[in-house]
Amino acid sequence: MRSLAALVSLALSFPAAAQTVVSEASGNWAGSSNQGFYFTAQLVQNKDRLGLMIWNGNDGAPGTQGDPEFNNSQIELGAFATKQVLEVFDGPNGSTLQIVVEFADEEAEGRSVTQIQRIDNQYTVTGYYHLSKFYNPGGEPFTYECDVDLWNMVSIDNGQERQLEPVGFEALNASEWTFGAAFDRGFCTRTE
Repeated sequence: MRSLAALVSLALSFPAAAQTVVSEASGNWAGSSNQGFYFTAQLVQNKDRLGLMIWNGNDGAPGTQGDPEFNNSQIELGAFATKQVLEVFDGPNGSTLQIVVEFADEEAEGRSVTQIQRIDNQYTVTGYYHLSKFYNPGGEPFTYECDVDLWNMVSIDNGQERQLEPVGFEALNASEWTFGAAFDRGFCTRTE
């Protein structure tokens, strides 16, 4: 009986055991040139939140052993998700890691995409997209869409383009980004 109690105690002492890996992606932050750090990223679900962990390496995609260099346990909302995946795109400014979440509940269905790049030793949110299609029982269904380009500080919010106020580099640190950040910071407006 003591062995069982010790085993249960040991299992509870590891917080990662409560998380489920839902997606993994690898790449090189410099893009197809492979001149930057290689990375492995994992998207993990812990209750209704999604966390992102990133490990870096010099010679090919690193494993996921040891502590990650980046760990944000609330970067996206995982409740009612129908799809949760990491994607890597190579572009002119290096690789972009995208967190793609599709969701559906009793009020709406939609999609969100958070874009992250590693810039000057910071994991930086460079773009955000959100689409909600509201069912609106008893009324006409309606759609809300917001597409934010944080490189150029431009938001297209329900078809209206807005030039956003410039923010400091640290304000786009992915360590501080949560699932409501684009709305909380005024990049997107909330629908009523």
